[in-house]
Amino acid sequence: MAFKDLKHAQRERLEYLDRLLFWEGAATRASLIKRFGISNAQAAIDFRNYLGDADENALQYDASSRQYLATEDFTRRTDSASPEELPELLRGASAPLFDQLPDLKRTQNIRVLQPVYRAMRSKNAIEIVYQSMRDPEPVKRMIAPKRFVSDGVRIHIRAWCFLREAYRDFHPARIDPDHSFKKHSETGDIPADDEWYTWSIWKLIPHSRLSEAQKKAVRIEFDITGDYLEVRIRKALNLYAERRWGLKQEAPRLECLSVDHVPITEDETNAD
Repeated sequence: MAFKDLKHAQRERLEYLDRLLFWEGAATRASLIKRFGISNAQAAIDFRNYLGDADENALQYDASSRQYLATEDFTRRTDSASPEELPELLRGASAPLFDQLPDLKRTQNIRVLQPVYRAMRSKNAIEIVYQSMRDPEPVKRMIAPKRFVSDGVRIHIRAWCFLREAYRDFHPARIDPDHSFKKHSETGDIPADDEWYTWSIWKLIPHSRLSEAQKKAVRIEFDITGDYLEVRIRKALNLYAERRWGLKQEAPRLECLSVDHVPITEDETNAD
């Protein structure tokens, strides 16, 4: 790893300089001074250290603009470039070049998550008061928490529901912490979670309603290099996949060619 022998603060500055030269093709001492609030003398030391590690002819100094320019011989000294680096550089620009839509806050109440986690670890069933979007009023039910699931946005609790006699996913924010967890019991014999231990193998393609040019753009966007994009997830996550991938939205870019179900092997289960 480049700059590994340097102290953390200086290594962070040189890694930033490396990113700046890759993305903008130019950097100055002022770039470091503005970003890190260091002195001009320290910025000069950082540049000397970077130049000492850079490939020969990777950079050239332009006296008219007083900046170092990356040449065609320039290569990154640190990790490969990532799109995630761009927002950091854009936020540091003098003009507003970047903004981000905030996520709507999803409540994750520790007063709910802690007792559910403890029940899961101790293999107990607990009583919850749950407000589903199907029932007009909260309903008491006993559940046996088995695992946590994320749809990429929020955490859900996957549990055996004794009321419905099936595995269900429960949103923690809809569990009433003041009236839940009053009763505990052993889970007893409950069925195996077959959907959790089954792979769903999705084959996704650009939507058939799209023009050929649009399909080509979708293939580039989702890196579909073959006939289809294959994605493997647990069957228990299928509903979340449809929502997250926009397969049911009004004008989807992707459509499902097929979904095959394959039992998860014992080796995969043990490695889980």
